Amino acid sequence: MKRISILFITNDVSHYVEKSTSYLISELKEQCNLTVWQNHGEIQSILSTLSAKPDFILLNDFHPIYGRYITGLERIDIPIGILMHDMHYKVGSRKRMMEHVKPSIIFTHYRDAFMKSYPEFQNEMVWFPHHVPEVIFHDYHLKKDIDILMMGSMITKLYPFRNQMYRHLKQRKGFIYHSHPGYDKERNTGVIGEDYARELNRAKLFLTCNSIYHYPLLKYVETLACNTLLLAPVTKELEDLGFKNEETFIAIDESNFFEKVNYYLVNESKRRHIAQKGFEMVRERHLTSIRVAEMIQHIHNVI
Repeated sequence: MKRISILFITNDVSHYVEKSTSYLISELKEQCNLTVWQNHGEIQSILSTLSAKPDFILLNDFHPIYGRYITGLERIDIPIGILMHDMHYKVGSRKRMMEHVKPSIIFTHYRDAFMKSYPEFQNEMVWFPHHVPEVIFHDYHLKKDIDILMMGSMITKLYPFRNQMYRHLKQRKGFIYHSHPGYDKERNTGVIGEDYARELNRAKLFLTCNSIYHYPLLKYVETLACNTLLLAPVTKELEDLGFKNEETFIAIDESNFFEKVNYYLVNESKRRHIAQKGFEMVRERHLTSIRVAEMIQHIHNVI
């Protein structure tokens, strides 16, 4: 298969706490000829600076955190794709941009939320679930000296179940919570990068939720990739990703999370067995190298 050339237009997020774009760029460089453009601009002007015409243009969303404002996209003959992150952000303006640009592919992290909010673009949609680079998210074989771990945002209106669990567990011996370091540039506070993965690896149990939007969030994949037992809500979309209750993770809700925590802290053999199966599932299905290979195959199909 021909090694394709991709122009990836994205904000410079290399110094941001949220690293998924940086991980994606690193792997794309391994699997295709990648040019990264990180400024606003007019597309013909941008193309004129390149040594060769790309086979495909990938936009990192219509979102100021991730993307750049590019004009003239409707006037070129190069296939265009979009990578979409949170589905709930400015749905109306996103739709207008997509109608204007007419992308050949829309890669989306969240299948069901996309289909609900953007049904008119279902023919262009490609499910692009979250992924992790194995060089960062793996089993560090650290001592499991944290009983129960929670990390991340506690904005009540977005994560009510996460708040409920925190309130019930915060005084418990063996419980640790790390606040979210923020979505913008890296700071001197917060657990991020490899330190974040190592902290996950130290935990016997990791608890989280899928927000009011019921997204299969990145934390689900990150936790399993570090060989730690995940306790979190389940959806059909999550099951389709390989998250099977009592096989690769533990499904919880508001009525049973406390019982499940107590049970899996005591039953070490079951806890270790399910965590191992989850770890293996992520390595088989959700590594960044696997996801990028899938992306490139979809791009090949349209160029």
